[in-house]
Amino acid sequence: MRSRVGRGRATGPVTLRSVSARLITAVTVVAGALAAGPPAAAADLPYGPYTCANGFVWREAFAGDQVCVPPAIRSQSWSENALGPSRREPNGGPYGPDTCKQGFVWREARPSDRVCVPPPSRDQARSDNANAPWRLVSPGATPRGGVSVTTTPHQLGGWLYATGSGVSPYGAVRFYAVGINTVGPYSLGSLTATPTGTLPGWQYVADIRCRSGQTGPATIVVLDQASGLVTTAGTTDAFRRCG
Repeated sequence: MRSRVGRGRATGPVTLRSVSARLITAVTVVAGALAAGPPAAAADLPYGPYTCANGFVWREAFAGDQVCVPPAIRSQSWSENALGPSRREPNGGPYGPDTCKQGFVWREARPSDRVCVPPPSRDQARSDNANAPWRLVSPGATPRGGVSVTTTPHQLGGWLYATGSGVSPYGAVRFYAVGINTVGPYSLGSLTATPTGTLPGWQYVADIRCRSGQTGPATIVVLDQASGLVTTAGTTDAFRRCG
């Protein structure tokens, strides 16, 4: 059963009154959003690969922001965008024209997000980014990003390695497996990007051990935590290598 969802309009309104009006937006309901089984294909999802799980909508803090959040947080993001200019120092400061007034900090929903907000809003944005994979109907249906993975087999599974580019500079890049009969993404490990947003060479991510009953490859999901962007990086057979 489905209900309406925010369709990804990328920018919010500029008044608090219109923020309140747009809050009346239902969410997508897709049975078994976080249940076990293979990832759904993007074509099968009502709003594409970033369709939110039940109870969540796109945050829309900036153009193209499809991090899934509770509806109240989307409304908060629109309000923050509208109030942001009034929270900057009118004459600039140590951080240039984006310097916030006393008591406010940059929201940092992505590295370039310099909307001035109260500190708890920045904490909220970071938390929402960190939880992005769990709030998608099918994180394994997201498109391939700039990160790739490879597996070196061993008797009980394999060692997973990653390389790539196009992630947030200095940011945490986290890896998960889906399609292995777990409720939600299965955490594997994390790496830290270089100042240029790359993962050079083939860097070790995790020692994956076989899972009884695993019959197919697992999809590797990548979270760029600084931006909340979820992509895929390929597959691994390590979970079904049981000697």
